[in-house]
Amino acid sequence: MKKLFTLIFILAPCLAFAQESVPKYEFRGTWMATVINLDWPQSGGIPVRFQKSDLINKLDKLDEIGINIVFFQIRTEGDALYDSPIEPWSKYLTGEEGKAPDPYWDPLEFAIEEAHKRGMELHAWLNPYRAMRTIPSDFTQKSLSEVEQDEVDESLKPILQKEYEKGKSKQIGTSERDEKHVSNTHPEWLLVMNGKIAIMNPGLPEVINYNIDVVMDVVNRYDVDGIHFDDYFYPYPPNQMASFENDTLDDSTFEMYPRGFTNKADWRRNNIDIFVEQLYDSMQVVKPWVKFGISPFGIWKNNVPSGISGMDAYSVIFGDGITWLRDQTIDYITPQLYWEINRFVYSSGQDYHALADWWADSAATYGRHMYPGHGLYRSDSNTFSGQLFDANQISKQVRINRKNQKIQGSVFFREKNLTSYSSKGFADTLRNNFYKYDALQPVMEWKSMAKPETPSNLVVNRDPEAEYIFNVSWSPSSINQVTKGTASSHTDTLVKYAVYRVDSGTAPNESEEMENYYNLIEVTGDTSITDIAPPSESGYWYFVTAASRNNIESDPTPAIEGGIVVSTDDEPELVKEFQLSQNYPNPFNPTTVINFRLSESGFTTLKVYDMLGREVSTLLNENMTSGAYNIPFNGSNLSSGIYIYRLKSGNKSVSRRMTLIK
Repeated sequence: MKKLFTLIFILAPCLAFAQESVPKYEFRGTWMATVINLDWPQSGGIPVRFQKSDLINKLDKLDEIGINIVFFQIRTEGDALYDSPIEPWSKYLTGEEGKAPDPYWDPLEFAIEEAHKRGMELHAWLNPYRAMRTIPSDFTQKSLSEVEQDEVDESLKPILQKEYEKGKSKQIGTSERDEKHVSNTHPEWLLVMNGKIAIMNPGLPEVINYNIDVVMDVVNRYDVDGIHFDDYFYPYPPNQMASFENDTLDDSTFEMYPRGFTNKADWRRNNIDIFVEQLYDSMQVVKPWVKFGISPFGIWKNNVPSGISGMDAYSVIFGDGITWLRDQTIDYITPQLYWEINRFVYSSGQDYHALADWWADSAATYGRHMYPGHGLYRSDSNTFSGQLFDANQISKQVRINRKNQKIQGSVFFREKNLTSYSSKGFADTLRNNFYKYDALQPVMEWKSMAKPETPSNLVVNRDPEAEYIFNVSWSPSSINQVTKGTASSHTDTLVKYAVYRVDSGTAPNESEEMENYYNLIEVTGDTSITDIAPPSESGYWYFVTAASRNNIESDPTPAIEGGIVVSTDDEPELVKEFQLSQNYPNPFNPTTVINFRLSESGFTTLKVYDMLGREVSTLLNENMTSGAYNIPFNGSNLSSGIYIYRLKSGNKSVSRRMTLIK
C-alpha cells in the first residue's frame, strides 16, 4: 500500500508553525476485537469474500493512518478464528460454533500475510481463561461417577461412557457448545461465576498445560510477530472470585495444589505467573523472535503511585504485572490506561499521566518496554455511553508518551475508533500530525541484533508521463536468525524494507540521512514502491535498507538520484481554457475557495494532498461539463501547513499549493 509524497517541508518562520520531532522507532498499535463482532467481521457467517475485503480495507486505512501493529483477536471464549486442531471455529466468524468457513480460508494466515505486505506486525491476541461469556441453560458439571450413581438402566451406562469421552453427553457439558469446546471436553475445569460466566480454572495444572498447548500451536504453525493477552485473568466485578458467592469455588483446587502457599490470593496470582513464565520459556525455545506482551488493567495496586485509587488488578483479578516485568517473562506491557489527564499534582482518583509515568519507570527498571493503552473508545458515542473525552484528550496523552523516553509508543482501543467512527477526528490527527511520517517498530535489545543483508539492484525510474512519480524497486535480502539452544528447524527469515528519500543537490551520506526521521518515506514488506514527490529545486535521492523482525537495519544501498521535480506553480498553464487559479484567501483559516475552468466536458477530480502526498480530501470526483467553477474547501480538521490541490480532467492536470495557518 503506498502513501503518496513523503517529504518534510520546512515552513517559513512567518508561518509560526513548528513540526514536532517524530520517533523513527515507535510502537503504533490498535486492538482489532472479534468478540461479539466488535470490530471484525461485521457479523458471523457473512460471505467470505466480504470478510476478506473488509479486513483488507481496515488494514489499508490503518496503514494510511500510520498504525504499524495490529492486535488481532483470534480466541475469544475457548474458540478459534483460525484453523485450530484443538478448539472449535468461532461463531463470530462463521455464525455457528464449530462450523468451518465455506469456502475455506484461515483468517489468521490471511491477516498475517496482508499485514506483512504493509510493513505491519501482527500480534495474535488470545483470551487465555475465558471459556463462556454466558452459561447455557443445560450446562452441568456432573462427574461421570455421579452420573453412574444415578438410577439409570444398566444398559445406558456404556452409552453414557462413550458420550462422555466424546464430550457429547447431554448429562455432562452442554449441547449448546461445539463438541470440541472446553465446556464439553473438560467441564470439570470450569469455574462458573454467579451462574453467568465461566473461566478455565487457573489453579489446575491441566489448564495451564492446555493453554500453553493452544498458544504454542499458534506460535509453531503461524508466522505471527507476537502473542498478546488482555486483562481477563480471574473475573472482573461483579463476578470476581473474591466475592462472597465465588470465593470458595477454587477451594478444592487450592487444597490439591497449594505449592506451599497459605494465602489464597497469593496463590491465585502465582497461578497466572506460572502460566506466563512457562509460556514465555516455551516461546524462547521455539521462536525467540516472537514478542510476548500483556495488557493488564491500568491500576496495579491501590495508592500506587501515591493518590491513585480504584479497582486494582493485583487484588481483584489477580494479575501482577510487576512480577512479569521483574521476572522478565514478558517483552512488553500495555497497561490499559483508559482515564483522562485529571491532575497536574497527584492527589486522588485515576490519572493517565501519573499512571503512565509509573508504569514506564517500572518497565524500564526491569529492562522491558511499555506501550500504554489509550481509551480512544471514550471519544465516540458509538463506543461509549458515558461522558466523552474532549477532542484533545488522546492527543495530549500521546504527547506525554513522546516526552518520556521510557515510553516507546501507544496502543488504541479500538480499531473501529480509527477506521469507522469519527472519535473526535483523532484518525486525522494521527494521519496529519503524530504519524505523518512512517516509523519502524521499537528494537528490543534482549532479542537478536543480527543485521539482514543489504538489498541489491536498487532501481529508480521516473514515470515518462508524470515527472513527480518515481518507481523504486530492489531485489530482496534475507536474515538467517537460527533458534538458540535447540535442534528446532525454525528460523526467522522475515525482513521488511525501509525506503528513504533525501532532498539534496549532491549525493547524500546514507548512514547520516538514515537518522533523520523525515527521510523515511515508507516501511513495506514489498520490494517496490511508487512515490509521488512534491516539488524540489535541489533534487531527490533514494536508498533502501532491510529491517529484521527486531527492526535492526541492514547497511543502506548506495543512493540513486531520482531528479528534480519542478513546481507546477512555476510551469506555464497547459492551455488557456484549462485553468486552476490560486485559492482565495491564501493563506487561509479554515476555509478558502478554489476556482478553475474546464474547456471540455469530462470526468474531473479535484483532490487535496498534504506534503507527504497523502490524500486528505476529495472535493470532486465526477463528470463535469465545460465552464467555470468555484469550489469551497474547509481545512478545520487539518493541521497548519502547506497543502497541494490538484485538478485533473481527461489527460490534463495541474496543481497548486495553498497554506493553512491556525
